[in-house]
Amino acid sequence: MGKRDEQRDATRTRIVDAAVESLIELGFAATTTLEVQRRSGVSRGALLHHFPTREELFGAAVSQLVARNEQAVRRELTAADPAGDPLMRSLRVLRTVMRSPAFTAEMELWAVARTNARLCEVLRHAEGAARRDLYRVVDEVMGPELTASPDYPAVAELTVHLLRGMTISDVLHREDADRDALLEQWARIVRPMLTGAGSY
Repeated sequence: MGKRDEQRDATRTRIVDAAVESLIELGFAATTTLEVQRRSGVSRGALLHHFPTREELFGAAVSQLVARNEQAVRRELTAADPAGDPLMRSLRVLRTVMRSPAFTAEMELWAVARTNARLCEVLRHAEGAARRDLYRVVDEVMGPELTASPDYPAVAELTVHLLRGMTISDVLHREDADRDALLEQWARIVRPMLTGAGSY
């Protein structure tokens, strides 16, 4: 890779980093191209060269948000107590990460895409790779003992949807005790599916 290519990639990375930080700190509405330009320290021309539209910029930001969330999962998993029920440990790790500002920012983009057709199209493309990464990480968190079950794919899919729903609910109601009880109830429901330990 030549020096010009390195400079181009560094500029692109700086722009995306600035967009991600702004999304996390200020939210979608305040993350304007002018705000991203200010944070990244690049010229207007450089920003538009890499990202002609705001929607394309947010599509690139999703990939970095997903990468941050994956790093957060690994940190939480390392810090989690290895003893005890592996299913509850996995659910708590995923729940903690899905409460993080980076994950919430990603969910905010999804909400905006409901009424923004261009953003929706860009996010659909960006989320294709992001979905694969998410479920690969979920598999790693759950571990081989749980993922070996033939029912595991359905459980993983439903678990992700449950946790996303809880994240959205947290915007208005963040009651930890209720959420913990819901996770424990979910674990009781799906544990027999994953372990074959009787009916639920």
